[in-house]
Amino acid sequence: MVTIKDIAREAGVSPSTVSRVLSGKAKISPETTKRVMEAIEKLGYIPNASAKSLVMKKAYSVGIFMPRRLEQTLTSTFFDQVVSGICSYINATEYEIVLSIVPPEKEKESLERLIKSKKVDGFILLTSRINDYAIKYLRNLKFPFVLIGSPDKDKDYVNWVDNDNKKAAFDATEYLIRLGHTQIGFLGGMENLVLTQDRLSGYKNALSKYKIPVENQYIMFTEFDEQSSYEKAKQMLQLSNRPTAIVCIDEVVAYAAMRACRELDLKVGYDVSVIGFNESIFSKLSSPRLTTINTNVFYLGYYAAEMLIKELEEPYKTYKRLIVEHSIVEGETCRAI
Repeated sequence: MVTIKDIAREAGVSPSTVSRVLSGKAKISPETTKRVMEAIEKLGYIPNASAKSLVMKKAYSVGIFMPRRLEQTLTSTFFDQVVSGICSYINATEYEIVLSIVPPEKEKESLERLIKSKKVDGFILLTSRINDYAIKYLRNLKFPFVLIGSPDKDKDYVNWVDNDNKKAAFDATEYLIRLGHTQIGFLGGMENLVLTQDRLSGYKNALSKYKIPVENQYIMFTEFDEQSSYEKAKQMLQLSNRPTAIVCIDEVVAYAAMRACRELDLKVGYDVSVIGFNESIFSKLSSPRLTTINTNVFYLGYYAAEMLIKELEEPYKTYKRLIVEHSIVEGETCRAI
């Protein structure tokens, strides 16, 4: 294994001089720096990512950034699948991963600290909001990032990977309509999420196509955690003219709706049909088995990581957008009426 002493001997300098050249913090003459760098290249002295980052002026790390409450994140089947996809690609490269899940009020502070400390070379953002601060901040700095989700504006000036969420929600709602349902509820996530607005739009488009009036009382929003989703679902199911089916924005929300049904003595798949998003192993194991929209979350993460690494290694002059396909996976929670 090549050591600093080997580099020093090859360059004709002291080991401490090599260390100062690598740190970049001391003033070393251009001639000496050149000899040391040539010796490093000749002997192949790149034993680890830390040493390489000093030589190349890169951190060789990518940040996964999500401004959301921890309890809303770690219970999400989306989170573990998307991070698995990111890791699957990143682990085959020389880059490491820095995971940052912060409360929204600490978003600005956390982003600034990570960038100023030069701990990451680029970010993968796991959420997209209306007037998203992180997107604006990173764009203004021209700092590399890829968004999982589509931005609410300037879509042609951001690298992003997403599903066609309007079409996915349209398909979910139409599936229920074709089973005979006309009283269909929508349980969304936070209203400021682009995902929520896109899926709400798709839900409304399907109702419009089949000339079914939009009932505002059937549209509710949750915090993505199980408890708030359960409370909203229970509120919806206790309406005097309750819906016979519910489109739920993800699996956690769908399971919460199923729990509310059980507590109200409503049989899922008979009294109330439930369809969710982001198929995972849990939807296959649930009883009854959840009907869901498979959004291929793993590949959202995988392709976002691939896009970011390519941007870091060979910067492109054009921005890239990628739509990952979705499909309906039939389970036992939706029945014809």
